[in-house]
Amino acid sequence: MKILGLSNGSTNGNSETLLKAALLAARATDPSITISLIRIFDVSVPRNPSPLTGTQDITSSLIGLPKGKSELNGSTSPSFEVPDDRRAVLDALLDADAIILSSAIYSRQPPGPLKNLTDRILGPFTDPSFAYRAHEARQGRGDPKHADVQFDERLLKPRVAGLIAIGGSPERNTEQFTMALPTMNVLVGSLHAKVVDQYLLRGYAMPGAVLLDGGEAVGRAEELGRNVASQIGNEFEKARYLGPSEDGACPYCHLAQIEMEWTANKVYCITCGLDGKLEADGEGKIRPRWNENPKDCFLTMKGKLQHLDDLAITGGKEKKRVAEQPDYRDRKAEWDRVEIPMIQLPSGKL
Repeated sequence: MKILGLSNGSTNGNSETLLKAALLAARATDPSITISLIRIFDVSVPRNPSPLTGTQDITSSLIGLPKGKSELNGSTSPSFEVPDDRRAVLDALLDADAIILSSAIYSRQPPGPLKNLTDRILGPFTDPSFAYRAHEARQGRGDPKHADVQFDERLLKPRVAGLIAIGGSPERNTEQFTMALPTMNVLVGSLHAKVVDQYLLRGYAMPGAVLLDGGEAVGRAEELGRNVASQIGNEFEKARYLGPSEDGACPYCHLAQIEMEWTANKVYCITCGLDGKLEADGEGKIRPRWNENPKDCFLTMKGKLQHLDDLAITGGKEKKRVAEQPDYRDRKAEWDRVEIPMIQLPSGKL
């Protein structure tokens, strides 16, 4: 069994120290577990790269573009020889039975390299719902038009995950951390990995500060590592969540950050999209009553499949509108020819 650690902070900083503690504690639970680590800041990704060969670029296929020719990924910028680590990172992620992601918090959220990793390697390019549809078709339980779709079998492998976020602002400044764990959930959610433990640490600013509290921070990281190890091999629905969960938190991502639609008295989980309504309980406290339909939660396979169908419907409507407007391509070409003065970047002169 393989556990991959992802460090999204400075080398040997607080987040990486906690990641090492979690990985070592996980390995100590079972001699068959192997551990490895990737420093996300070190991952090299070319500028505006095309999707990796062999991945499912659904942004292209759903709107009828040739494979690897998605207009969402094209670039008119100069192309330079930049090392491409994406395949090695993707293989490590798909080989892993569990992922432990530990991140610093910059400006209320994880540093940008994490988002770059999600957008350039995972996301729509390795969407497990696409692979799931093809798998079901091959088993005779789905639409036969998907039966010949090629996909990496590792996309359907059961995975669990643990998340650690750490920031320097004191405990009272809760507004400084609200986007940390939701963003981290998106990365592992795109792999259909079940988060079984997650937590946020506040008030650790100086590198090495996690070693000054008598072992509390390191001990919690070790607990997370053991929790992750205990759930390896379980399918998404059977893996148990063992981490903290606030009263009224979303039952799928176990976080309590919401978006509100006041006129309809609706709330949405900003992490996974589950919806609900605000209600007052018998004690006069207001809390969400969450919808129990997993199709509304992008973390579940039902939610991912619903999103895939929604994209297909939107793409189909847009293709029909293109066919109904003969001058569309001319108008698009006209906008493409519009030139705005560009700021000259040093890399453009190489």
